[in-house]
Amino acid sequence: MEVPVPGPDGFLLSADDPLRASHLRLNEYLLAQEQRPTNAPFDVAPWRKLGKRHMAEQITAVLRRLTWLDEHDAELENAHLARIRLATLLRVLYGIKGAYSEPELRTLLDLTTPLLGRIEPYGPVECVVDYLKTGDLTPELCRSLRQFQANLRAEMSISQASMQSLRQQLHMLLWLDEWEPLDPERCWSECVRRDFRTFTAERRTKWRALLKHLRGNAPVRMPAGWARSAEVLVNAVGIEDFREQVHMWFAPFRSGEPLPLSVAGSHVIKGLVWFCAAAKVDDLKECCLWLLDAKWKQKRNTEKAMVALGVFGVTKEELRIRNLIKPSPGDPAPRLIEKMREAICLVPASHIQMDSDSELIVIQGQLHFYRLFRSTGRMERVSDNVELELDWPAIPDQLRLFLNRQADSPRQLEFRAYMLMHDSIYGRYFKRRNADPPCERDS
Repeated sequence: MEVPVPGPDGFLLSADDPLRASHLRLNEYLLAQEQRPTNAPFDVAPWRKLGKRHMAEQITAVLRRLTWLDEHDAELENAHLARIRLATLLRVLYGIKGAYSEPELRTLLDLTTPLLGRIEPYGPVECVVDYLKTGDLTPELCRSLRQFQANLRAEMSISQASMQSLRQQLHMLLWLDEWEPLDPERCWSECVRRDFRTFTAERRTKWRALLKHLRGNAPVRMPAGWARSAEVLVNAVGIEDFREQVHMWFAPFRSGEPLPLSVAGSHVIKGLVWFCAAAKVDDLKECCLWLLDAKWKQKRNTEKAMVALGVFGVTKEELRIRNLIKPSPGDPAPRLIEKMREAICLVPASHIQMDSDSELIVIQGQLHFYRLFRSTGRMERVSDNVELELDWPAIPDQLRLFLNRQADSPRQLEFRAYMLMHDSIYGRYFKRRNADPPCERDS
């Protein structure tokens, strides 16, 4: 029996591993990255040569390797370096066009879910969005998407805007779930989902294609390419069928009763208004203008729906006059400067009191005071005299590039002092010494 051989990161690869070829490529990649000059560009060419059908296996191998590194983090001194390199490769692989089956997409989602907070979350959802151009959701894929959504965390988001776009995509993907129980109290758009589920045969297929064209992260203005596809989809459904359904679905807007509106529901309204514009039927414009009289229970979700009326010439200024969207913000610069001045006024002259001859370092954090001892590296929270230590498993890989497990040098003590000074952000990475709960839970 062949003995598993450890890779550069310590991963043990067995001879019968179904992803053996992909893992061998990862071993070669990790060795090459160890020797690559810091400023050398990433060579994407070898990964592009894999071909679309092999991309899922390669990404799966990366995710399994990342999972293994997390499970063995305590045993490996440099697991964070391998994770950073693999996360970089993962970003590259998701950027290459692949061909994914429904089972492969479920695997990618299910393997990514436990890693959320360690790696960027965007790739598998983008793959699902791309897959829906030709494929359909299944109950199993929807379950994987819901589990992914429930565990989504902002730590590894590139930006707030990117995370918002991802959440919007998930809202719309799960709105398309044909097996989820309906709840009329959740959103006005449940009537659309309800009626669609009564459609049969070819009619249902054509309407499904139309509804899949709705976008959660669509821009403010209707893109020309989206409109061209929308016109084809409306014609496939049939103008009369489309007109009849939109009139029924939009009729509650004139009821005078406050209607529930979810985030996904606001995207549905926006998309249907755009479909009406693409259909180029006069009475559909009048139907869409019923939105101006609609009353909503959740007003925070209405703006993106209301501004969709711009395709029919309704300006934002008209919407503001009717109090249907928020007033236009003024010049943000003076308010930003004022907030900065207020923050500066609240910041004490010195956060860290250090004397080169003193054993003790006193730190004023945003939540607590702390004492650090030079000779031992001991860290104490003054408010309750609790001794602290780094919660090493919780430390992100990027921080591990600077931090050691122990405060074994003056520089390491300075890093900890800086983190405690900003304890509202970094407090989560400390815990009571010889205890499990993180620092901020002890507070």
